[in-house]
Amino acid sequence: MVTLDADLGADKQTVVRALAARLGTAGRSTDPDRVAADALTREAAGATGLSGGLALPHCRTAAVSEPTVAFARLRPPVDFGAKDGPADLVFLIAAPADGGHVHLQLLAKLAQSLVRPEYAAALRSASSEQEAAGLVAAALR
Repeated sequence: MVTLDADLGADKQTVVRALAARLGTAGRSTDPDRVAADALTREAAGATGLSGGLALPHCRTAAVSEPTVAFARLRPPVDFGAKDGPADLVFLIAAPADGGHVHLQLLAKLAQSLVRPEYAAALRSASSEQEAAGLVAAALR
């Protein structure tokens, strides 16, 4: 579930809701509103914006049965609470409520890729959703 150069809203709440809706459209969530609410509850506990224009909102939720990641390259960027400014690369990670710490494992795998400037640059220059999806999938292996 990849969206490129999209205006998904002016604030992180709207962006998270839009990405959660994409989970529902793709058949990966039984209740996208619940995914959004759970992710925003987690977001309220601590912002998930990272330096370099990145955001990793995430949650455990009963609204998914398997770990799921939705990615968006935003135009314009949106503030997710990073000290250096808004995020243009956003990954929504939703893991089953009873899935232990699988969402943290996904976060760790993404973080390992995102610390390499060339990975974020590749996401920013991807020319198709398929290319971006391949980059995301490679990071999660």
